[in-house]
Amino acid sequence: MAWRFKVSKYKNAAPLLPKKEDWVSDIKVGAPQSCGNHIKASAAFIAFNVENRGGGSLGIVPLDYKGRVDPSTPLIHGHSDLITDFDFSPFDDGILATCSTDANVRVWHIPEAGLTESLANAEYSLPQFDKRVENVLFHPTTEFLLTVAYFDTIKLWDIKHEKEIFSFSGHEDQVQNTSWNGNGSLFVTTSRDRTIRIIDPRADKVAYEAESHKSPKDSRVEWLGHSERILSTGWDGSRVREVRLRDLRNFSKPYKIQGFDSSTGILMPLFDVDTNMLFLAGKADVSIMYWEVTEKEPFLTEGLKHNGSVQTKGACLVPKRGLDVMNGEVNRVLQLTSNAIIPITYQVPRKTYREFHSDIFPETHGYEPSTTISQWLGGANVSVKTISLDPAKRPTPKFQIHRGPLSKREEHKPPEVVDVPVPAPRSWISNGTENKPISEVRPTLSKPMVAVKEMVEETDEDGSSKLASIRKAFESRSVSMDEKMVERRWEEVRQEKTIQEEEKENVGEQLTVRDSSRVIAAERRKTFEQRMVSVDDKPASPTPRRATVTRSFRRICKFRHLKGTPGHKSTCIENLRDLSRTTPGECDGMAANSEFVVLPLSGPGGKLSVLKHKKGGRQPDGVIPSLMNTANVMDFAFDPFNEHTLAVACDDGKIHLWHIPEGGLTQPTNEPNETFMDIGSADKVTILKWHPLSAGILAAACGDLTIKVWDLHSQSVAITLPSHPDQIFSLAWSPCGRYLATMCRDSHIRIYDPRHCTEPIQTGNGPVGVRGARVLWALGGKYLVTVGFSKVSERQISVYKATELNKPCNTVVIDISPAMLIPFYDPDSSTLFATGKGDSTIYAYEIGTDYPHLFPLSHHKCGSVHQGLVMLPKIMCDVRQVEFCKALRLTSSILEPLSFTVPRVKTELFQDDIFPPTFVSWEPVMTAAEWLGDTNRPPRTLSLQPSDMLTLSESREQQSPVSQPNSGGHIRHETPPFLKGMVPNEVRQTQHKNLSIPDEVLETQSRLEESMSQQMNQVSKTLEQDRMEGVDSTEWED
Repeated sequence: MAWRFKVSKYKNAAPLLPKKEDWVSDIKVGAPQSCGNHIKASAAFIAFNVENRGGGSLGIVPLDYKGRVDPSTPLIHGHSDLITDFDFSPFDDGILATCSTDANVRVWHIPEAGLTESLANAEYSLPQFDKRVENVLFHPTTEFLLTVAYFDTIKLWDIKHEKEIFSFSGHEDQVQNTSWNGNGSLFVTTSRDRTIRIIDPRADKVAYEAESHKSPKDSRVEWLGHSERILSTGWDGSRVREVRLRDLRNFSKPYKIQGFDSSTGILMPLFDVDTNMLFLAGKADVSIMYWEVTEKEPFLTEGLKHNGSVQTKGACLVPKRGLDVMNGEVNRVLQLTSNAIIPITYQVPRKTYREFHSDIFPETHGYEPSTTISQWLGGANVSVKTISLDPAKRPTPKFQIHRGPLSKREEHKPPEVVDVPVPAPRSWISNGTENKPISEVRPTLSKPMVAVKEMVEETDEDGSSKLASIRKAFESRSVSMDEKMVERRWEEVRQEKTIQEEEKENVGEQLTVRDSSRVIAAERRKTFEQRMVSVDDKPASPTPRRATVTRSFRRICKFRHLKGTPGHKSTCIENLRDLSRTTPGECDGMAANSEFVVLPLSGPGGKLSVLKHKKGGRQPDGVIPSLMNTANVMDFAFDPFNEHTLAVACDDGKIHLWHIPEGGLTQPTNEPNETFMDIGSADKVTILKWHPLSAGILAAACGDLTIKVWDLHSQSVAITLPSHPDQIFSLAWSPCGRYLATMCRDSHIRIYDPRHCTEPIQTGNGPVGVRGARVLWALGGKYLVTVGFSKVSERQISVYKATELNKPCNTVVIDISPAMLIPFYDPDSSTLFATGKGDSTIYAYEIGTDYPHLFPLSHHKCGSVHQGLVMLPKIMCDVRQVEFCKALRLTSSILEPLSFTVPRVKTELFQDDIFPPTFVSWEPVMTAAEWLGDTNRPPRTLSLQPSDMLTLSESREQQSPVSQPNSGGHIRHETPPFLKGMVPNEVRQTQHKNLSIPDEVLETQSRLEESMSQQMNQVSKTLEQDRMEGVDSTEWED
């Protein structure tokens, strides 16, 4: 039993928290939700998730970087959605693989000097998968092999030869985590089906299988190096976090279960093979636990815990080649928080650190692959050759590996190896009983896919990018002193790389290790901090670079800081009673125009309350004046060309047209002005949409899954579109009035040209959720926006090109909620508002033609939940207050106006940059007969500029005239505003004689100056001491 008291060399390893100035601070991580750790490190770089508008991005900083990260730091803009996981190659510190919820996997090359500009084009992209990709992992012994896990499938890809070599889809639910054993022969997976599997990819079988954890929540797995042991983390049946240890020789039953607490964050296991040190970092925890894994009882020995003060978003270990071994640093944990990366050093205390302590630094895995892909496929199982961490035995002091871009690489061919079978050791757990593996499970193998490289922009004959040359000509300017210093630094780097290339040709080396004596860490940090400085003439690389597409990912949105302001209490309508809480899913729940707002009431008879929203105050008690439709109301909409006409769809198949009196309703009424019903069909009418340009054209979706276009003047159905396969969720007219888009329960978007063809002219895949969806047109009819649910009930917004509906341009996940998002689109500002019943947040996005198409704006958070929202016509906006959108928000009993404004300084000017000419949506451009006769006319526009306001662009032109120097060589300057009252009129008139300022503006300015002068004249110039009593001056004469 003496082994129980064996002293571990790492028993007293203590966590050392650095000073705050040594953190990587001022980063924006956001709230990524995936099975990844959200941070990874190589011996040269740190990669971490970054919150970016409308897409998935990674931040890249050098491993030794300290201090604040500039907001203009270059990023890897890799995907159109959240990056779920990423991994560095163990054989190249600059090769990084990423995966995302956009179902793409990409491989990137980070230059040796770090990022000097944002990366958007990957070295290699795998074909897009059909599900969200959750995990990527490089092979531990063979270069260019990448493991990809998406939903219930595991694939093994050869990224060098761009082909798939293995596929396994035998999981019953989503794969959560994967891990390879030490020699790369087997890998282990965990999934939501609560099963842990050992898979042999070359034998195409599941070698072992057992129950992982009782709970189907997130779980992690880690193969403990070259041993036969596997560690997994998860929850038990009582939702207590636990760690389980298993041995392959008795795989069905864990030999150690260590319970912890009932926290909700998954424990991320970080295991060091060399020292058997295990770090457990829980998401949202403030502490990081340290345990030592042993082969004897008690199997897990607790060490010193790091108790921090900030919550953990992710964590990772730094490779051994990146540690400061001369200071006793046996491990370094990088803790990712919401705004910083904290490097936590674990140091073994020694009396002195003058010498290298080989007893606590065993040899670690090297950087040379042990087998080629063909050798590994042939059955070779060879561990990576180990290297010493002794600085005296390293080839260079800075132990970083950079082999260059993937396209320029050749596969490293180690000497032929022979795999010698090793007999398995006796089992000390099974007590002499043999544990036979389960019966062989044949996975379903998918057909290998052919990889397609990403398109790159056209290049000139000399290999330079056309777009880059245009940008260079546009950004040409004088080079400052700092830019010249950076330019000289680029010249030094080019000379060093040229020397290294010559050495490679002479010596035949396949590995380039940077000599830190040439570029020390301080110089590298300086280059990183100055990476955004533009240099006109950068030296060319010694090897031709791949042409890249340069994009502007920092798009400036004019409405980024929009502000939502509720109206004053006197403008709200209070004491609203008997409001209906159960409106159909296809109905928006409210309708409004410039005069009236319609609210559905509860109870039988399909009652609708019509109120004048301009008149605030408390509604009187008693009977509520309403429209009684005698049947349940399915949808309702105001005629855009007659604000007193309301169309109501009922479940008895009838469409009622109501005329609302000028002063509003004074008493209940049950007699509509007109009623329409298709004699051939008595199915309910579910959706109503008025034509945007033609008077008297109304589209109606019916319960028989057809769409009927009514000509209300002739009181007949003019066009009937055939049945959809399932329930119609939404329909929308295009801005030009030619096309009709529908969203169906079968998850398909369809575009019709109803006057020419009854079949859809475009069809594509929409939201897959069956709980409801919406579709609308954007950007002048060139794009479609859909709002719906994903398979896991995530509310999401997608943007499609109207000509390419096969896949969305981008999809943004909002949250998980049962309420359907109702979208509202303002075509003038291209702003999309979306909110749901029971929400308290109104989400705002700007829709653009450039990637990522959805640019998040400042979301408006209300003080209480709302039951509905409706936008008012653009003509009601107060442009003098820079109000670009106006809405009505309904709570449980109050209807309040909501104003959306843009903060501007010169509000006295008309902001023509955010108020373009608006569409005249209240006047038709053609009759129903003309539209049915195939007439097409563009919509009319109207400027919102008041006659007494000067535009912002005109003001800029007048304030920035082309000044000509006078005969004396001096430039005349305009008098500052605070001195204009002191300048004579003749001088002031001389200053403005060349400016074409309207007379009314000059008159207003003169009145303001005269008023200011009068106020200045009224100021008393008597000092306080002049009013004090003292000695009479004649008394001093005596």
